[in-house]
This record gives sequence, C-alpha cells and structure tokens, in this order.
Amino acid sequence: MTFPAVQHPRRYVWDFWYVFDAATRQYHLFYLSAETALVPLGQHHFATRLGHAVTSDFSHIDWGDGHRDHVLIPPSDHWADAALWSGDVIQISNGYLWFFTGRRRHQDDGMTQAIGMAYSPDLTSDRWQVTALGISPGHGYQPKTVAGDTTFHAWRDPFLFRDQGQIYMLVAAKETDAPLGRSGVVGLLRLKDNDVSQSQWDYLDPLVQPRRFSEIEVPQLYQTPQGQYELVFSCWAKHDRETAIAPTGGLQGFSGPHWTTLSPTPYPLLAEGSGLYACRVIPELGGEIVGFDVQRGGIRRSGIKTGWQAVNRDFSDCWFRAA
Repeated sequence: MTFPAVQHPRRYVWDFWYVFDAATRQYHLFYLSAETALVPLGQHHFATRLGHAVTSDFSHIDWGDGHRDHVLIPPSDHWADAALWSGDVIQISNGYLWFFTGRRRHQDDGMTQAIGMAYSPDLTSDRWQVTALGISPGHGYQPKTVAGDTTFHAWRDPFLFRDQGQIYMLVAAKETDAPLGRSGVVGLLRLKDNDVSQSQWDYLDPLVQPRRFSEIEVPQLYQTPQGQYELVFSCWAKHDRETAIAPTGGLQGFSGPHWTTLSPTPYPLLAEGSGLYACRVIPELGGEIVGFDVQRGGIRRSGIKTGWQAVNRDFSDCWFRAA
C-alpha cells in the first residue's frame, strides 16, 4: 500500500519524534517546521520552529489551529539563541522532559551544537519551560566544526533509553581522531545518579564509529522480538565515503546481540531513493518505518513493518525539580 505524505497546512515539516499515550492510543508528535518558501533556498534549517501535533495512525494528523506550531521558545538571554533542531521527549513521574538541539548564534561558525532541556507538567502546554542546561561535547568528540571537513559540527538528535537501571543518551556526533569526511559516530552518554534535574552526564566511547560517514543522523535503538538490538540512523548518500559499493543513503542500521556489541558494518533499511529521510521505527505501529517526505514536506508512512519493539524507555521513577 502506498501512503501519501501528511502535510502541514501552513508550513514545511521535516524531522519528527513522538510520545505515545497508551491510554488514548494517540501519538504526540514533535517536529521541525519552517516556511515552505525557504526550502528551495536551503534556509529552512536556520528558521525552524518546533511544533506539536497529534495522530492515531500517522495517516491523519491534527496540526492544530496554529497555537501549537511553535511550542519551544528559549528566553531571549538563553544560550540557545539560534534556530533549534531535533530532540527527544520522555515522560517522567511529574511531567515530560524535552531534550533538544540548540546552537549559540555567535559561537565559532554559528553551527556549534549542544543539547538543551525543557520541562512541561503535561502535553497540553503550548509553551515549555526551557532550563539553562547545555550539554556540550567532550571526551574525544569534536567540539566544533573542523576546517576542511565535508559537513559542519554534529552534536545533536538526542535519544534516551535505559539499561540495567542506568539512563543513557545517544547523540549524533563526530570523533576527533577520524579522517576528514569519515568522522561521523553515534555518541554515548550516561546520566550521573539518574538525576534528571541536575542532568550531569558522563561521556562514554562512541557506540559505533565506522569511519565511513561524514555524519550519522537521528540515531535510535530498538529490539527485535528475538532480542537482537538494532541501532538505526540516517545519512545522505553523498556523505557516505565507502568506495567499494555505490552508497544508497537513507535509513541504515547496525545489529548485534547486545547494544554494546553491535556489528561494525551497517546494512541498508530504506534507501534515500524512497523519498523519505530522518525515519523512525514506530513499535506501536508494528515497527513500521515512518519518515518525512523530502520533496513535499510532511510525514509519510513507508508501509514497511519491521516488527521491532521499543527498548526500555520507562522513566517513571524520575522526578524533575525546577532550579
């Protein structure tokens, strides 16, 4: 079955992430958007708004009447004073935490990224409380854009999960020791004392470092029904430096018996030619691959169901205390 892109009535939509409400069977979507006229100029990335929509099936989306088009706005004196990018929203005991990608407009080349955090007691708010937190790269991760590299700095697209009680974060990153154009890695952090309020993180070695990609975007972790772990990511074909094959770009994955022992060789899941990018696997929808429609904007189902399941993303024992 072929699914059409579900487009926003007013804006071009690309990357998204979500929280699933099991009680109502509703997906709360959070997404990047910009004015459609900016897309042909490549300027939409620098004029993003972060919005909130609701869907029950990714085939019909309630975008709202405009009040939810721009729900995450840092204060004027906040460090994240440039357009915000992709993130992750998790449910905790007393509400929700939103981890997002932010930039300082006048730092370095303006592309240096850090991870910020916002809080809301519920999902109905059209204004989240942005905290002062800023998680910058450390421990062998590139701190800023490297001269001569094929893509700019990467420290973005956070994804949180748990294992044996510990809370971890994946992040699209770059390593310092790799050749130019091959530095893309999936960074790994571990929360100290499981304290989301303090949100102090230990920097660990990259989860994967294939030294093949200029950048590895939107990393996520899943499990198969058989217990195998699947780390998926997106990369444009032009940023794949493998010369032994013709790169297909798009959604790719690393597999392994445990998330700490993944194969060093990725495999293709959905080629760039599908017209979808920044895809996510939706466990509540049979593990279907869903992404944004590159040409038209908006969110589109692929019809491909992996059967994959979510890893542990239960943060119900965590409590946020405002500073």
